[in-house]
Amino acid sequence: MSKPQKMPTERPELQVRDAPERERYEATVGDDQGLAALLAYRRGDDWIALVHTEVREGYAGQGIGSRLVKAVLADLRAREIPVIPKCPFVIAWLQRHPEDHDVLFRPLEAPEPDEPSPA
Repeated sequence: MSKPQKMPTERPELQVRDAPERERYEATVGDDQGLAALLAYRRGDDWIALVHTEVREGYAGQGIGSRLVKAVLADLRAREIPVIPKCPFVIAWLQRHPEDHDVLFRPLEAPEPDEPSPA
C-alpha cells in the first residue's frame, strides 16, 4: 500500500491596495471583497510609519499578515518612500527578513533580549 501523498495547498490570491483616505493598506482575499487585513500608517514629508497590522477574524493563521507586509514594503520600495516600522508585527517580520531592510528610513534596532544578561 502506498503512502498517502500530501496535496499541494493553494493559497488564495491576496489583493492589496493603498487607501490613503483611511491612511492604511487594505487586503482582500480571492473573490471575497470583504476586508481580510489592514496595515495602518502615518505619512511624513519624506517617510511613512507603519503603525498597526490587523488580520480579521476568520483569516488568522493563514499567513495573510506576512503577505500584506511583504506587498506593502514592495509598493513603498517602488515608490521610493522610506519606512519607519512602529508596529510590533512589522518589526518582527523585518527582523526575520533582512533582505527587505533597504526600504527602511534608518537601520532596524536590534531586538531586546528575552532575559537580562547576568552582571
